Amino acid sequence: MLRRTSPTRIIKPLCFRMSSNQTKPKQILIDTDAGVDDAIAICLALKHRSVHVRAITCSFGNTSLQNVVENVAQCVYHCSADSTPTIPFVHIGAESGMSGEAADASYFHGKDGLGDAGLPAVPTPFTDKLISTEEAPSVILRLAEESKQENTPLTIVTLGPLTNLAKVLKLDPNFAASNEHIDLVVMGGCGNAHGNATRVSEFNVHSDVEAASVVFSQWNSPSLTVIPWELNILRPLPWKSFEKFIAPTQQTSRTSDFLTKITAKIYVVPEDPSKEGKDGNKRSSEGAVICDALAVAVGIDPGGVITGFTQTHVEVDTRKGMTKGMTLCDWGCYDGVERPKNVKWVTDVNVKKYEELLEQALID
Repeated sequence: MLRRTSPTRIIKPLCFRMSSNQTKPKQILIDTDAGVDDAIAICLALKHRSVHVRAITCSFGNTSLQNVVENVAQCVYHCSADSTPTIPFVHIGAESGMSGEAADASYFHGKDGLGDAGLPAVPTPFTDKLISTEEAPSVILRLAEESKQENTPLTIVTLGPLTNLAKVLKLDPNFAASNEHIDLVVMGGCGNAHGNATRVSEFNVHSDVEAASVVFSQWNSPSLTVIPWELNILRPLPWKSFEKFIAPTQQTSRTSDFLTKITAKIYVVPEDPSKEGKDGNKRSSEGAVICDALAVAVGIDPGGVITGFTQTHVEVDTRKGMTKGMTLCDWGCYDGVERPKNVKWVTDVNVKKYEELLEQALID
């Protein structure tokens, strides 16, 4: 495990760029399992001029917790112009789900979680100052209180299993109700029962169904926004945009070089175009499905990115069997039963605005 430094009370972004007419950037906390799509999302947040990343909390998911911490360090390192960070803001969280089991998505993200790109290790002086000893649930609780005292809204964006947040809600069941200044954006779930982890469940929810159940049952607030799996299939990033922002042939930067390397094996162009999306190739003909980057884009500018949503009630099936991990959405019925509609389920997005946010962040 990477070594960790002591926590600090002052959290500032490592790669933050702020325009001259903006004095109060968007405050974001990212909870991640740092696979390839997470890395794109993290770079989007770290490099966007209107964003202040207050903390990045890590959990198992796409790969092991140790790999996740190392992968986040790679993201921060390649988004930074400095050789050494001045403060720690990466925090270690759950190593496994609430049941004690840990998921794995090496079949997609590679054994290291970053596309097996063979990147050199981040220099030890950098990681020593980057990784904090303050663990994920503690920092979430602390930043919630600090942002409340500062009278500053805070957006939490979860990109992996919901274990870290569920632990917070176990410690403080009234967390959501007592922190109305916090917006929660969850990348997870599927409302049409067409999953990517099982026939009916999405990977992040299925990786820790108990944690997902806790979050959806206890976050009794309309500030919960869900970016579901089916939305990402419906609105992928066009390949021309992907290649412009993430795999450019010209005007490369340290960040774009990093993203090009880690996506090379994941979104490779097949020699035979008819093989797109087939025989193990992960490049669909419609565009790049980068779920976590879309979730961060919503976190940055929900009003600009979201063009369609429905308020609904969501529960998670925790029972063993075929439906385990299924996100049960109450779309309404004529049975007279009314459940609290505490979830904003996003049904459509402005892809042009999504592209614009990526361009603002990733093209130097």
